[in-house]
Amino acid sequence: MRSATIEVRRPSIDTILEPLPTPRKARLRAAEVATLVFLAFLAIVAWSHPAAVPLSTRTSLLALGFLFTVAALALNGAVGGWRYWTRELLLLPVVPYMFLNLGALIPLVNPFTHDDMLVDWDRRLLGPETQAALYNLPLPWWLSDLLTAAYSTFFFAPIVLVVTLGRRRDPLLPRVTAAVLFTFLVSYAGYFVVPAYGPRTTVAQERYATLPAGVVGAPLRDLLDHWERTKTDAFPSGHTMVTVAILFCARRRYRALYNAMLPVGALLIAATILLTYHYVVDVIAAVPLVVASVLLARFLAGRVSPHPPGEPAAKGS
Repeated sequence: MRSATIEVRRPSIDTILEPLPTPRKARLRAAEVATLVFLAFLAIVAWSHPAAVPLSTRTSLLALGFLFTVAALALNGAVGGWRYWTRELLLLPVVPYMFLNLGALIPLVNPFTHDDMLVDWDRRLLGPETQAALYNLPLPWWLSDLLTAAYSTFFFAPIVLVVTLGRRRDPLLPRVTAAVLFTFLVSYAGYFVVPAYGPRTTVAQERYATLPAGVVGAPLRDLLDHWERTKTDAFPSGHTMVTVAILFCARRRYRALYNAMLPVGALLIAATILLTYHYVVDVIAAVPLVVASVLLARFLAGRVSPHPPGEPAAKGS
């Protein structure tokens, strides 16, 4: 009778000789950290004034910060599919949410508006005659419509930039996002330092009220006026700052996109003054501030290097 043979499996020594792979550490990007810092600042202001800020706003700032952190950490290292897009687009809804809540918080930090000072700066810069002529410059209806439409694209330009570079799987997209995000945050900080309504409420009040209605101009301006809950956002010109930052990044990473966005961006910056949304000094101040924003992003997130000519962008699934 043959005896049964029992096979004894010896444990592998692979785990003794080779350490287990270390899991990727979850970490936040520079733009995400900056967003959380600014959200924390807004939350501190809100919770320091419970009588002036509704409980729903105070709790939403905390909840958004928590959910944003969890999502960013969970999506760390995503290279393709819906995880990639969720990570790259994660900041897009947060930025306008912060802006919409600035209006209630700015007076709690700085209750004084500075339109008189900005009007005086404009007058000193331009001279009284040029200032008066600028805010009484007649616009044909078609130009008013064109400028208003270009001004409205501000809300979509960052999305176009991120989605276009994301489709090309641009490896420097996080750095581009950081440059634009820091520009937004610096402009928001400026609203706390120099709250102002803009010339359409002071020296150009009559001019703004009598702009040609046109076909789409008047309805768009009316929509923007009602939708924009943060009113003291004249200085600096965030429209100018962010548009310049977007054009800078587009020129460096995808020249065809830059060429397409440049005419619209130029009209948008012109509209800030011609439609009396901003003083001239608001636009001038935007230039050094956007340079500072991009340099800060470069220091914290890395340089937005020019895309080598003729080299295709990396593509992913």
